[in-house]
Amino acid sequence: EAYEYMGVKKDVKVENGDFVKAYVDGSYEHAIREYGSGVVILRNDIVEKTYSIKGNEESLVGMRNVAGEIEASKMAMKYCIDNNIRYLKLYFDYEGIEKWCVGVWKANKEGTIEYKKFYDSIKDKLHVEFIKVKAHSGDRYNEEADKLAKAAIGI
Repeated sequence: EAYEYMGVKKDVKVENGDFVKAYVDGSYEHAIREYGSGVVILRNDIVEKTYSIKGNEESLVGMRNVAGEIEASKMAMKYCIDNNIRYLKLYFDYEGIEKWCVGVWKANKEGTIEYKKFYDSIKDKLHVEFIKVKAHSGDRYNEEADKLAKAAIGI
């Protein structure tokens, strides 16, 4: 499968079942100072796994829903690494998810520095294609990830 990234054409051989799509989203509830992460993982367009996980790590809480987005993205990437999947199409609605990883935005908070470090540690094992989707535009799996992120913190 050929695709273009930042003006550079790349050819990636994607064997059947060797890649997954993941939709990620985050939420935040100030009253309880917790963030939620939602992940929907699809293989061959069939939902293979979902995550709905809450967190309250002090270094991340200040980032509100962005913390949930980052943690969701890391979960999707870890899932691929753990299952020897080499190629991930990562669908997200918050642009930092891609921009911190590829270095367009400078990571300067503890949470974003950690995220960039994590991405750098796995990028040779896992090729991530970042795909931005418009939030709340009716994209089925983006809405699903949003629901999972909210359910994690009871909203």
